[in-house]
Amino acid sequence: MSHPVQRGHSRGDREQFVRTSIVERRRDCVPLDAAARAATLVEVTDTYRLAMRKIDRLTVERRGRPGFLSRNTRNGLIGKLDRLHSSAKAALGLD
Repeated sequence: MSHPVQRGHSRGDREQFVRTSIVERRRDCVPLDAAARAATLVEVTDTYRLAMRKIDRLTVERRGRPGFLSRNTRNGLIGKLDRLHSSAKAALGLD
């Protein structure tokens, strides 16, 4: 069962699609074929980049690291995102 990455929708619609589709597809633990793995990798990578952009945008909007977000917390979030992205690629067999 392949779920294509949706393009051409509003940003909010796309973000909601990305948040739910990856989880729902993997919930049944059905082995994915190569095309489905590649599509899932694209979604995972898009989600990773979106999260990184949001962290960077928050930093830029606050003209530096926001006071409520310590340097260790920001770096920790980025490190966790990197690890999640790597583990998702490994789980898909595409690392």
